[in-house]
Amino acid sequence: MKVHPRPLGLRARNKYPKTDGDEDGERFSLFATSLRHQTTEFFNNSTLHGVRYIAEKERPFCEKFMWFSFTAVGAVTTCIIIVSLWEKFQTNPTITGLDTDFHNWDVPFPAVTLCDLNPVDDELLQEYILNIWGTDPPKNAANMLRWLATLSYTSIAEHVAKYVDDRELIGSSESASLEPFSNPKDAVFNIVRRCDSLFYDCEWKADSEECCDLLVPVFTEMGFCYAFNSRHAEKTWPWQTESQPEQFQEAFIHETDAKWSFLFNSYRNDTTIDIYIHSAEEMAGLEQSAQHMWDRRVEKVSFSVKHTYTTEDARQLSIRQRRCIFTDEQKLETSNIYTYSACMRQCRMQRSRLFCKCVPHFYPLIKGYKQCTVQELACIAKHVAAITDVTRCPCELGCSHTVYEVEKLTEIDTMKSSGTTTSLETEFVSWPMVRYKREVLFGWVDLLVSFGGIAGLFLGFSLLSGVELIYYFTLRAWCAAVRETETLRRERAERLAQPKPPHNLSLVPWWKEPPGSYSSRPLMVRPKGRPPQYSPPPGYNTYLP
Repeated sequence: MKVHPRPLGLRARNKYPKTDGDEDGERFSLFATSLRHQTTEFFNNSTLHGVRYIAEKERPFCEKFMWFSFTAVGAVTTCIIIVSLWEKFQTNPTITGLDTDFHNWDVPFPAVTLCDLNPVDDELLQEYILNIWGTDPPKNAANMLRWLATLSYTSIAEHVAKYVDDRELIGSSESASLEPFSNPKDAVFNIVRRCDSLFYDCEWKADSEECCDLLVPVFTEMGFCYAFNSRHAEKTWPWQTESQPEQFQEAFIHETDAKWSFLFNSYRNDTTIDIYIHSAEEMAGLEQSAQHMWDRRVEKVSFSVKHTYTTEDARQLSIRQRRCIFTDEQKLETSNIYTYSACMRQCRMQRSRLFCKCVPHFYPLIKGYKQCTVQELACIAKHVAAITDVTRCPCELGCSHTVYEVEKLTEIDTMKSSGTTTSLETEFVSWPMVRYKREVLFGWVDLLVSFGGIAGLFLGFSLLSGVELIYYFTLRAWCAAVRETETLRRERAERLAQPKPPHNLSLVPWWKEPPGSYSSRPLMVRPKGRPPQYSPPPGYNTYLP
């Protein structure tokens, strides 16, 4: 059975006068007609493979469907491969290889941070208490000062309530204004051991050096320490000597040096010293654990170095793609050179300031950051979990970073000595002969070439084909709707005047019973025996099916 669509006559279309809405509809109708015309032209003239056969009117339906299927499969395959290439470009565009040209390297010696678990000098402590409180100090004064010298986030959370709630220690506004409470950092400088009373007989590359010229004070997130070759050491301190340089000078080693080591002797024989070995641009902090806890049974710590650097062409990639940040790419308030540890320190400082309007005194003095008093440390203890939460700090590794790993611990010979030693030597286990180079494996040019090759292979697509696609369906279609108005109206009228092909509702496949021919005008049903004034009911089909 065939059903002919009922055409809309010109009289019915012109029955109602045009309004502003009709004019807008007219413009939209002309633009739609222009798009229809441009689609046919694009299919006929495009360089894309197979699409011209879809638009040819003389082609049988089966052939059109075949070419449409081929083109659709090619387009879907192209999209799938392009998406996979884009995902590779976003997630793994770099490759890390080995660089073995070790004869031309400038090898920096790492920073060695020495943190005494009990850095307070008892004589200096008693003298300071006498100067501040006199002969009748509060009961917990000495314990509080020792606590300030080894202040860390862990000790803040555990012990701050004991001192802040002590009415004898902090009982009046006058007590709160004393130096230990208002300026803890200066108080720590007055009670810790001086360099000359802690270290002696230091050697750098087998040459004797003055210990206090090499080891300088540094405040870390584990408390007060001394550091060798650290960029982040204190700039000034009370017992600073004139021979110490004002600006930091990084220490390097060479293949021809007698030794690649730093050695020190310590007067202290009743405590443990944590040894941190890290890059000179970084600082010992929560991100790093002590490589060795020196209890005087080891005389030599040998370490290896794993240095990774990134080539300059990786700057074309985003930070998320290469997963590292160049040293000059992101400015930090805590350091002129970007490192992961400096970024994490700044993040914790910002969160401390956010919660408590101040930062603990083991952080450096930076404009915009106020150091906490002892009373304000109670706020830090309250929010210590949020401040130290690593997931809240969006920091990436530096594109140039170094990792030092302890390879060997040389214990003392108990047959030749008493079982303990006063010296510790930190040295390279061997001359560094390998470093890692990260370079671009899949850049923007490679991505463009891959996209073009895949699109050309499956569709014959090029950049100009894309320009043509945009041009045909935007600028060309709009200009035709404006300049060729009459032609488009005439074309639309001819299309509407043509009879619609009948809809074949038969369930017989076309290859068994091909559709029969139909006349250009369907036969109209004329009712017999009805007066001329007869009006059929609404929806009555006056054409013969």
